[in-house]
Amino acid sequence: MKRLLLIAALFFSLTSHGQTNYTGSYGYSLKPEGTPSKNEKASGPSGSLVLIRLEGNKYRFWLDVDKGWPSYNLGTTDGTITFKNDTASFDNTYEDAKKSCILKFRISKNIVHITSQSASFDCGFGNAVMADGVYTKWKVQPKLNNAWLKDQYFEAPKVLTTANKTILYKDENALYPTTQTFAKGETLLNIAETEKTIYTERFTAAGKFVYGWIKKSAVKMADTE
Repeated sequence: MKRLLLIAALFFSLTSHGQTNYTGSYGYSLKPEGTPSKNEKASGPSGSLVLIRLEGNKYRFWLDVDKGWPSYNLGTTDGTITFKNDTASFDNTYEDAKKSCILKFRISKNIVHITSQSASFDCGFGNAVMADGVYTKWKVQPKLNNAWLKDQYFEAPKVLTTANKTILYKDENALYPTTQTFAKGETLLNIAETEKTIYTERFTAAGKFVYGWIKKSAVKMADTE
């Protein structure tokens, strides 16, 4: 299940990297481990990684891992990383973990290597599920848009903008506005929230990925029917 972002871990990142844009979808798909019956449609271990460039060397990422046959146990996480010299790290330690879970990313052209050296439990993944793997950029790229975002945050409630110009802020206290605004009547995802603000992410009509905080006073709960 895709988890909603925790405010404390929302912008965890390390270091910096060159200006190459690595936005895109990466992954791998392997044969089943063991010997499934001939009558069974079995799939093997697989992983999916999506990177979206925020600014400079900082990226949002979404990671989904499937153990494959026979358990099909899953592992999902998402967050923010920043590359330096082709590498980045992310603290994915689960709340009740006995040891830390640090995911290490190393990118080279169209390939991302992920290593963790952590137990699946410490990472909050299903039994025996590991993020480790070689993720290659898909030749056919899926479209990254608001429909895709909705699938990532399928549990996130939706809000409707009520102000004529709803401002997107850089911070949860709504002190530092961005240049991005939303018109009245736009539907946004409530991914995380504080007492007075909501964190949201959205693709603009021009395809730009924007993220930040909006005031609760500028929105209302959207009709879920």
